[in-house]
Amino acid sequence: MSSDRRTFLKTAALAGAACFVSGVPLVAYVIAPALEKGTGRWVDLGPVGDLKPGGVGMLSYEFMVKDGWLVMPQRGFVWAALDGADQLRVFSSTCSHLGCNVIWREDESAFICPCHTGRFDRDGRNVSGPPPKPLARLEHKIEDGKLLVFMTA
Repeated sequence: MSSDRRTFLKTAALAGAACFVSGVPLVAYVIAPALEKGTGRWVDLGPVGDLKPGGVGMLSYEFMVKDGWLVMPQRGFVWAALDGADQLRVFSSTCSHLGCNVIWREDESAFICPCHTGRFDRDGRNVSGPPPKPLARLEHKIEDGKLLVFMTA
């Protein structure tokens, strides 16, 4: 092996090692924010007094969420069922089948998924159709007369 070839191989190996060593932190810095899990937060959905006792109400929300390098609004709605003064249940509006939004039909006393005819009863249990699980119940609390729901982004 000639000395020119040996010198070239040493130089190429050192350059490759230098690129790898300096590239790992750079890639970690650029990619890490996109891999971070979203954190949860308590979202104010308004006064509990606005809910009709014995009824089911749709409550909309909006909050800002960081997704990688972007900060964007997260919008949606949840369903709140109020039975008596202290019996409050908050459900996700997302069907457990394919993630469509469910709607409340007062006349049928059921949540209906219009996409695939899934049905859930007033307690969020799946009654018919393809949904494999009940509607997700959301953690909630009442502070200063306001309904707060724990939402994850």
